[in-house]
Amino acid sequence: MAELAHIIDDLRRRISELERRIRSQSRTGVVTEVNAAEGLARVRLLDGEIPFVTGWIPWEEPAAGANRTHLPPSVGQQVRINSESGDLYDASIQASLNSDAIGRPSGAGDAYVLSSVGPCTITVSDGGGTCRITVGGSSITLTGSAITLASNGSTLVLDAGGIQEAGAKIEMN
Repeated sequence: MAELAHIIDDLRRRISELERRIRSQSRTGVVTEVNAAEGLARVRLLDGEIPFVTGWIPWEEPAAGANRTHLPPSVGQQVRINSESGDLYDASIQASLNSDAIGRPSGAGDAYVLSSVGPCTITVSDGGGTCRITVGGSSITLTGSAITLASNGSTLVLDAGGIQEAGAKIEMN
């Protein structure tokens, strides 16, 4: 009878451990530190009663082969951490989540927006028909029919008709 009690107690312990690991496979947190050179970040986990900051965890990239990306998370960014085992030793930062603190860079349904490092933004919109690069008060807009350069109130347009400055055609010899 003591053997049966021991087996049941061991099974109860194992089930509790499995439940804990399953709950810990996917967690949400906020980045607290970034080591861009090593591709690692620390994350303050949002679940639980006591805040917990992880050790250094690698973040996943969209591409890491012949095509490569370097998109480090930023401090304050909300992220999802994934761990197959449910322990942080094999975890990776899998995705970023918009939050009240850092919202979406666009509300357009047909726009791809990459907004990064200060005032620089790259936007592909109109189903891929327009690409715009903006830095502060300057921008370059590319479409199938024209290239528009704008900087702090001055505008040049290059299209099939030539170069135009704020609507006035510039004669080229």
